[in-house]
Amino acid sequence: MKIQKVLLLLPALILGFAAIFSGLHARQVDTTKIHSAIMNPGEVREGILVYEDPSSDWYIWSDHRIYWDAAVYMGDNSNQETLPMTNGAMLRRGIIQFKATMYRDWEAYIDLNASQGDALTPRDMWVARHFRGDFHNFFIQAGNFKEATGIERLTSSRLITFMERGGDGIFEDGRRKGLALTYFNPHIWAQAGTWGQEIDQRRFTQDNEAWGFNGRVAYTPIRQDRRIVHIGAWASVRPPDADNNSRVRLRGRPESRIASNDSQRFLNTGQISDVNNYTRYGLELGTVLGPLQVQGEYKTFNVNRKNDLPNPSFWSGYVKASYFITGESRGYFADEGEFGNFDHPRNSWGAVQLALRYSRTNLNDESAGIMGGDQEIITLGLNYFATRYIRFYFNYAFVRSDENANGAGSLIPFNYTYFQTRMMVRLP
Repeated sequence: MKIQKVLLLLPALILGFAAIFSGLHARQVDTTKIHSAIMNPGEVREGILVYEDPSSDWYIWSDHRIYWDAAVYMGDNSNQETLPMTNGAMLRRGIIQFKATMYRDWEAYIDLNASQGDALTPRDMWVARHFRGDFHNFFIQAGNFKEATGIERLTSSRLITFMERGGDGIFEDGRRKGLALTYFNPHIWAQAGTWGQEIDQRRFTQDNEAWGFNGRVAYTPIRQDRRIVHIGAWASVRPPDADNNSRVRLRGRPESRIASNDSQRFLNTGQISDVNNYTRYGLELGTVLGPLQVQGEYKTFNVNRKNDLPNPSFWSGYVKASYFITGESRGYFADEGEFGNFDHPRNSWGAVQLALRYSRTNLNDESAGIMGGDQEIITLGLNYFATRYIRFYFNYAFVRSDENANGAGSLIPFNYTYFQTRMMVRLP
């Protein structure tokens, strides 16, 4: 059976499992409360404006964030060419979020984003049905949301250690239309689902919409206050997006977005033709020991081509460590399978965190004749938390690129450094 046919069966299987779980955890809910729920006055909890009815059957919250970034880029190459990246500042994100719990077990969420030069655009837009137990919990989710890929990609931008994610998430797609089933208990998180294409890809003139499959498992053998161990793995298989003429392209920025638009993507494989599908795999390890956090990932991207053409493989990974010199620590979200929020600052003037990250992305496969570039980045970080909801980032990075990191022939390879900073404010 072709993989596409198998993928088309996944939504039915997920719905079938959900029906079984619904029977196991069914209970009576008074649906007339949609007309009569009385909400308590709004209050701010953990930086979020919350409205809740006395029975907790209805729960509504809003969250808003602003990210202002600035950067300076420095470097030249052996030919004394000028680095094609200009200094400047930008609105990296302006986020508006609303989430509602209805009848206790239904949940809906919308996330809108405004960034430099862009109108307000949707990111997450989904509905979920929860089936809760004393220990085991399930929920089925449908809409537009992140694929089940690596922990750094799944972690909210308000909680990542550096301004941008390690390796720039080249191998992980963003938010796509999907249907997924998630299970979790205090120590295990697992998700399987099927995802289509991005929400702004509305028309397909030549091919049907492409759907792929992702699955992720996370295990926390130790989950205590200020002491956590996380182990995770994920896998994915996808065909090329519709109307791409069976082609796939990988390209990436240098973990900086201020001046790094599409024209400055030094890593670029160009269009890889005659692609049947591609598979992705990832491993995750992380730990929290008091004020210290260490985390790393390794990911591969494997292209399976038609007509006996060579199948290229690429890889990426990072390792990072951070330390609160003021003594704070970090928690864990069992229902999301990822590290959670930071402690409130212990001092009235705030908290300080030091960080170091090494990342490498290799888009070269000489045996397949595709040389998209090899890039290493070392980033030093200093984070100042004025409060838990007002944060200042300071990142200094050293970038090394090989001779193939030339934007598929449109750029000249560079080794360079950059300093970038961010002010992030969370508004209730």
